[in-house]
Amino acid sequence: MQHTFQEEVRRALTKYALVPVLILAVLGSLLMLFSWEHYVTGTNHEKRAVVAEVMQGIFADYWQRTELAVETLQTAEDLNAWQQDPKRRAEIYSYLYHEVNIAHDGTQFYLLDNEGQVLLGSNELLPETLAPFHHEWGILHRMEQSPGQPVIEFVTRGDTGIHDLLVGQAVRHQGKTVGWFFFLIPGEYLQRNITSDRLDFIVADSFDNAQITAGGSYAVHMNKVTEPFCSAGNGLVQVKGREYYVTSEKVLSRGDGKWYTVYAVSPVTDLLMRYLLGAAILLGIVLIMVPIILVSVRRESRARSKTVDDLVAAFAEVKKGRLGQQLEVHAGSDLAIIEEEYNRMTESLQELMRQKEAETRASVISEVRQLESQFNPHFLFNTLENIKFMVKLDADAAMKMIQALSALLRYSINSEVRRVLIAKDLEYLHSYMQIQKYRFGERLHYTEYVDERSHGCHIPKLLFQPVLENAIKYGEAADGTIDVRLSVNAIGDDLMVVIEDKGQGMTTEVFTHLQRLLREGENTSIHKGIYNVHRRIQLMFGMAYGLKLLQPAGGGTRVEMRLPRQEEEIC
Repeated sequence: MQHTFQEEVRRALTKYALVPVLILAVLGSLLMLFSWEHYVTGTNHEKRAVVAEVMQGIFADYWQRTELAVETLQTAEDLNAWQQDPKRRAEIYSYLYHEVNIAHDGTQFYLLDNEGQVLLGSNELLPETLAPFHHEWGILHRMEQSPGQPVIEFVTRGDTGIHDLLVGQAVRHQGKTVGWFFFLIPGEYLQRNITSDRLDFIVADSFDNAQITAGGSYAVHMNKVTEPFCSAGNGLVQVKGREYYVTSEKVLSRGDGKWYTVYAVSPVTDLLMRYLLGAAILLGIVLIMVPIILVSVRRESRARSKTVDDLVAAFAEVKKGRLGQQLEVHAGSDLAIIEEEYNRMTESLQELMRQKEAETRASVISEVRQLESQFNPHFLFNTLENIKFMVKLDADAAMKMIQALSALLRYSINSEVRRVLIAKDLEYLHSYMQIQKYRFGERLHYTEYVDERSHGCHIPKLLFQPVLENAIKYGEAADGTIDVRLSVNAIGDDLMVVIEDKGQGMTTEVFTHLQRLLREGENTSIHKGIYNVHRRIQLMFGMAYGLKLLQPAGGGTRVEMRLPRQEEEIC
């Protein structure tokens, strides 16, 4: 049996670890190798060969054109002589203009006499690359030193940093130089011919002077190809934290024996970063697979004990009061019947708890409605007493009090709505205060402040009236005035309602009785209004909220009510 278990573990390790890791490693390596060969080395070598071929073709093409042009021109002893022959001049012009326009590359041609005067040319003036004229130095001197064959050379165009290509040859008659002829190929044309969207190219002479630069300015300093590019051969170089793949190829200009080097540079920093990221991802996958493999092996070795472990864990959850966990019934297991009965038991318990919760909620709603209904006779009795008193003094005022009372009664007996906007409850509070104003006249001073942030909040209806009634009852000052204030403030997620008076305050006996009433829930008929407000708040929002009585040092009574800040009506 032990041998069989070990074989299963071995097969699991082979299945879940060795084969996937090997496949991932091989595929990842092949993918990176293919990517490097295709996008870097292959493209670099291919594009470099094309550029070398282009440069070789330009050298050969203009070498041949120069030879043909000079062969046509060197039949006269004095080049100025044939200018007097209109027919001969027209033939030469036609031939040379055809030669420079055949490629549409902006090439210019110039024929100079021994004094450096332009006899024929694309422009009447000598190009600035040859000015000032002096046949004993520069390319003219090298033409003189290489009779019978063209000379190819790059020259700098003023201070622009652009290198134009000159292909020229001395025009000789009977062994004597009678003038010079050359083609000038613009550096912009040469640069366009070797520009690539993937690689950067540099064409340098045998002294590493950069003659043409197409995107590789980072490898050139003071017109020199810098280290390590000029000595890299074929391989990777690093400059200022950036990686480049460099290859080079020599190009023979033509029969003059000059060599030029074409450098092809591939910026590969981003590609290497992607390779590094890919390797990191591959490593991450392997690291993730290790714990998965361990879990899988553990699952294989403990498959038979899993059901028992699940049962133990499930009953531990029940002990903590968590009944939501359901066991997976393993068909064919000896303990499947226990799993089924456990699931049935927890479902039954949850159903009983839901029924109990519904019954409790219904009980709370019933008590809240009962507390709300207690406002009606209590408030009605007090208000009718006020009206009875006012009828004897002012019949019109009594009529207005009756109208206000009617509106208040309709509002208070509406059992369909238990929460209203603050503005709605304040509207009916103002009706109540109107009745009290008629009763007390100028003796009653009422002020209120409502935070703008609380305007959209909902509160239990008839929240303010019972507490204000209590403030008026106990808020009479020594001079007979009653000064009460209501303020509503939004503080974080709560609403703080404060009702305070500046009267003589309650007696110690009454204040102590009210404190005990709010703390212990002793519902007596004497202070039913203020108790009902406190009880309703706790029933609707929880024991963290409610009403608190304070006796400020300066006198009077302060009632603080804390409620949650709710901006949506919940009936």
